[in-house]
Amino acid sequence: MSFEKLLVTHASPTLANLKPASLLSLRGVTDEAECLRKLEKRGLLFFPLINSKGHRLLLIYRKSKLEQVLSTARAEEILEYFDYPKAFERRLEFLRKRFLSTPCPHEVGLFLGYPPEDVKGFIVNKGQGALYSGLWKVYSDKENAQKILQRWVKCRRKYMECFLSGTDITRLCVTA
Repeated sequence: MSFEKLLVTHASPTLANLKPASLLSLRGVTDEAECLRKLEKRGLLFFPLINSKGHRLLLIYRKSKLEQVLSTARAEEILEYFDYPKAFERRLEFLRKRFLSTPCPHEVGLFLGYPPEDVKGFIVNKGQGALYSGLWKVYSDKENAQKILQRWVKCRRKYMECFLSGTDITRLCVTA
């Protein structure tokens, strides 16, 4: 699969500025360099979390939106629990280190725009007893989570239609 198609498939809500960040697993993908340069001009940034043995994991994010999400009191509480530093750039580095020591650190949900109450619920309940399960396990406000999820799914569907009909990836990336 091309990098652009992978991006549309797994990061449409981030491209559309509905979500602060997305994760992309790049196994066997090597055509991303030019696309990354074009999208950075539109405010989309990329941070490598894993780069080993043919597996690369990229965090695709919008800095201002991600900073805003991570600076809420509830998100700060969770990040503090895991000893995250306060500075934004250092938080990304710390997340990278967490990925090296933990296959998928639970607090990554904060970076991906999942409600902090659900991230905390997942951690406290060890993934059990969720009210609802979609892209993430919901422990607090099921209705709100379903609305968020529906927006993201609708966005992905619309973006895929546009992409498959020939719309350039840069036109799909909303300038923040």
